[in-house]
Amino acid sequence: MFAVLMGVRRGRRLTAVATVCALVALLSGCGGGRHTGAVPGPDGGSFTVGVPSWYVAHLTPAKAGKSSVADAVWTPLTRIDSNGKVVNAVADSVRSSDHKHWTITVKPHWTFHNGERVTAQSFADAWNAAAYGPNAMPYGYLLSPIQGYGDLNPLKGKPRTKTLSGVRVTGARTLHVTLSKPLAVFPYILASTVFAPLPKAAFKDLVAFDRRPIGNGPYEVAAPGLRPGTQQLTLKRFNGYAGPEGGAARIVVKTYQDDATAYTSFQAGAVDVALANGSNLAQARRAHPDQVTSATTGAVVYLGFPLWDKRFTDPRVRRAFSLAVNRKAITRSLLQNLGAPAHGIAPATVTGGGEPACSVCDYDPARARKLLAAAGGWHGHLTLVTQQDPLQQTVLEAIVNQLRTNLGITSVTLKTQPTDQLYPNLAAHKFDGPFLLYMGAAYPALYAQADQLFSATSATNTTGYHSAAFTRLMDQAAGAPTTARATTLAQKAEHTALQALPLTPLYHPVTGAVHAANLRGIRLDYLGDVRLADITVH
Repeated sequence: MFAVLMGVRRGRRLTAVATVCALVALLSGCGGGRHTGAVPGPDGGSFTVGVPSWYVAHLTPAKAGKSSVADAVWTPLTRIDSNGKVVNAVADSVRSSDHKHWTITVKPHWTFHNGERVTAQSFADAWNAAAYGPNAMPYGYLLSPIQGYGDLNPLKGKPRTKTLSGVRVTGARTLHVTLSKPLAVFPYILASTVFAPLPKAAFKDLVAFDRRPIGNGPYEVAAPGLRPGTQQLTLKRFNGYAGPEGGAARIVVKTYQDDATAYTSFQAGAVDVALANGSNLAQARRAHPDQVTSATTGAVVYLGFPLWDKRFTDPRVRRAFSLAVNRKAITRSLLQNLGAPAHGIAPATVTGGGEPACSVCDYDPARARKLLAAAGGWHGHLTLVTQQDPLQQTVLEAIVNQLRTNLGITSVTLKTQPTDQLYPNLAAHKFDGPFLLYMGAAYPALYAQADQLFSATSATNTTGYHSAAFTRLMDQAAGAPTTARATTLAQKAEHTALQALPLTPLYHPVTGAVHAANLRGIRLDYLGDVRLADITVH
């Protein structure tokens, strides 16, 4: 599940690096190359976008993961529309009578950027390569629901096969997929660019292909592609694209350390589009409201409880902590209304989200003190931890102060760690104390968020929660005959988990994008990323 973490939009304050970058940008455009602004033209013109460097660290689907650049270069079988619903993209149909055996038909006339026809075999080859353990593709785990994934990733030794037993090509346009167990939301999963097809040319040299891939999306990577040490690449509109045409003829992608650095370069005029979060987004809303697009993301910031710590085994203690946190004060004052208080693990922008699933997510310090006293009070030192992220740290500092005031816990400290250290340490139960984390839904369905946070086998189940009742409801949701029924069962599973309260939801982040005045069509996806193909220059 670490792919989800990498795809997350996280607000950051400006750093010294950002300031230096801004000064450089004033002279030459930090991120590489000189910038003269979005340029209109009869062919659609061009614009420049600033993105975090990891967006272009890899360009092969199962190495790149979710990003605006990946979405521009690749088109999978399905896609998520503006209403959060799954619709067909390259797929002509995705059908199943039992949600375990799926028949997928590919539309005719789709081609890769080199003219090669996109076929059912193109998808099978890509999925086999992504799932094959020795290829070490970090997002290959998303194919784990497919039968045979375990054979390509044995716990010991090398795989004895290179292909997924659950994937069969029975015609140029027909693909049969067998899952390990029924999964009603499989069409949602297929919307990930990790499930995009690969051309035959990819397998001649996967390393070289990763630097300049041949995709099937609305934009192709222009020569020379991604060279070592470079800070930008150019995307050009693919005129043979079988889907909706890209708005601009060319998009220059400049890379930065993070969103805050890209935003600083936007202020300096070095890029035309950049993501903005936290104080940067609040500032942009005040200064240029007509040049800002924002939305509540399909994510949650939560306070997790270490169920391996005996001090948190009593649910009354966990409920006391939850009731002692003033979510409205955090979102209104600290986040400047760039967050919505959470009463569940997903907002209404996610199918099935937005329901009040948490009964102790209101602010009630008097009740919190009574619950803690009934549980025997608090004893010992309290340490809370979060990621090395300025915004997360600021939020956690506010929570620490509220716990001091409302629960009388005076011996309390805050600790931060890099994300790549924090999650392994949580998995190894090396922390005793609550932790503040962000989780974005892998796809806009409540089932995804519940699975990531609460399933016993999930790598992002940070609390150690496990429940037979929750698992049973999730299994029923996965095999439900309709999406509506699956959603209802996922909601029941959410209620079951939050009744036990292994974590308490705090808020749903609001993220945004700033853009030049002559750009139109700035839209955000469910995780708050910009849809580059929709942007037009005027």
